Amino acid sequence: MKRPFRSKLAPLFEEFVLSRKAARRWSGSYDDNLHFFDNYCADRFPDKDSLCNEMLDWCRERPTENGNSCRYRVTVVANFVRYANKRGWTEIMPPIVPSSCPCTYIPHAFSDNEIVSLFKGFDTHVVKAVRHQKSKDKCLNALELPVYVRLLYSTGMRTNEARWLERSDVNLNDGVIEINRSKGLDQHRVALHPSMTALLRQYDELMANIMPNRKHFFPDKNDNAHRPNWADYHFRQVWHEISDEPARIYDLRSHYAVQNVTRWKGLGYEIHQKLLYLSRSMGHRELSSTYGYFNLTPNLADKIRSCCEDSFNSLLPNLPDYGQAEER
Repeated sequence: MKRPFRSKLAPLFEEFVLSRKAARRWSGSYDDNLHFFDNYCADRFPDKDSLCNEMLDWCRERPTENGNSCRYRVTVVANFVRYANKRGWTEIMPPIVPSSCPCTYIPHAFSDNEIVSLFKGFDTHVVKAVRHQKSKDKCLNALELPVYVRLLYSTGMRTNEARWLERSDVNLNDGVIEINRSKGLDQHRVALHPSMTALLRQYDELMANIMPNRKHFFPDKNDNAHRPNWADYHFRQVWHEISDEPARIYDLRSHYAVQNVTRWKGLGYEIHQKLLYLSRSMGHRELSSTYGYFNLTPNLADKIRSCCEDSFNSLLPNLPDYGQAEER
């Protein structure tokens, strides 16, 4: 279901979105942030049908966000203002997009016991919430979140990729997911483990009884994709009961990469195929993004280099440190 824009700038937003989609330069995060900006304009400037400088106060960095968070939020507005300038809709200057900041966060390395506790935590956390308040939201969470977190764990999907999934993207007969909305706009496929396919089938059957003919695979009560902080909020509550160490639900992605890498056998001539497969299944455009995970596995990069030094260097030249690479 297409989300409508609320402000009087709606016709301008809609034309901008169509042009970006036609150029294959649109993503779910862009869509989310443009709607956040639209809501701001609708609430603060309900009668304005043209851009003004005061609207761009929304682009100021907030005390609760870092430079990268602000950058992701502001980029779509800056692109919209540039588009509006070219069309003669406005003469205001685009907001300044903050420079990318080096990533210093090191993803949490989950232990096997922590993964088990995480699954159990999600299974019981949402059930407790339903007992206290049997709203449609709570009932949906009770079904969706345990499956959602297991899907992230077993596939290494980005959290937004799973959140934006539609039923038509999930082939439960062949056990394949089509990722059509992703970071960087890259479409790719993810192969499911048979046990995950079976779980998704069971989940889909239960959801069909609650929301027949739903569009989204993990819908909110209105059959829209959940808001960006949906799973993060519940993860923090569950994780707080498990450990005091910092961790994010997104760290399941790095856990997937590291677990795959550490299981590799017979390093040498097979390394190219394994690298390419892992990189593509995770939706990376370049192998350098996948290489960043090697630094999370002690001595692994050195072992790979010792097996195929020349070909490895030709595949991955001048690679950055993990801490300086962009978010994967």
